[in-house]
Amino acid sequence: MGKKPQHCGWPETKKRCRLNQVDIEMAKRLGFGPDALIHAIPAPNQKWKLPVKQWIHELHFERFGEVLGEKPMKPLVVTPMTAEEKQEAARLFEEEMFWEDYWDRNEPSKTSPIARAQKPQNQGTRKPAPAPRELTDEGLPF
Repeated sequence: MGKKPQHCGWPETKKRCRLNQVDIEMAKRLGFGPDALIHAIPAPNQKWKLPVKQWIHELHFERFGEVLGEKPMKPLVVTPMTAEEKQEAARLFEEEMFWEDYWDRNEPSKTSPIARAQKPQNQGTRKPAPAPRELTDEGLPF
């Protein structure tokens, strides 16, 4: 005799495939049953396979043009700029580039003569450490 077909329910499929109720609704709209989704779980050596949840989302998007539960993206509305706005934007861009270049050129580097002139010349000589004070009991409240 052959093997008996396994009949899994939606709750077990939901748990094993890590689906939510919206994913199950999409799978039902695509015509999948719980057993088909259980068999679609990728094995460890099938790295190329998508997880069941992503697979359902992809198939649903291909067939219906949307994924349930996701808000469609609003198209970006670009308003045309007037001539004055374009000139102002170009001026601001040029000014920003000028200041970036200015600060790059005028940054004091370690090899510049200005940076060497600002560095103290006698770095090798240190001040002697102060002599330690003697500890006495005078001045203590107890």
